Amino acid sequence: MSGLIQDVTMEAMENYMTRLARREQIVHSNIANIDTPGYKTKDIDFHATMEELMSGSSTGLRGSRPEHLQTWSFTPAEPIVFEVTGLPSRIDQNNVNIDQEMLKLGETSFGYNMMVQLLRSKLRTIGSSINEGRIG
Repeated sequence: MSGLIQDVTMEAMENYMTRLARREQIVHSNIANIDTPGYKTKDIDFHATMEELMSGSSTGLRGSRPEHLQTWSFTPAEPIVFEVTGLPSRIDQNNVNIDQEMLKLGETSFGYNMMVQLLRSKLRTIGSSINEGRIG
């Protein structure tokens, strides 16, 4: 996130919401291919983001000012899409399970809505701070 409001927390929220939106696309693709012979269920690795952050590798981090450690922010790589293994396949070798995909959609929707609420709260706090600054 760049511009007027630059905040590591908001950047993390933005990145998470981007991954959730990508996951929703993949789940919809899985559902659309439920009758495609040989199609294998796909998903996104959400743990990769945390691993990138925890590893401390410079590929996932960037600084807006080298002299200030506090300005470091996390910029994750493109989400890792993988074929889900260990799922039972039908006779046509398709392993999409509609119940699991609907559960993933629910989880994704919940996560996205939670991030929207957190982002709204963060923006309200910023707005409140601006308004209090005008009064004082």
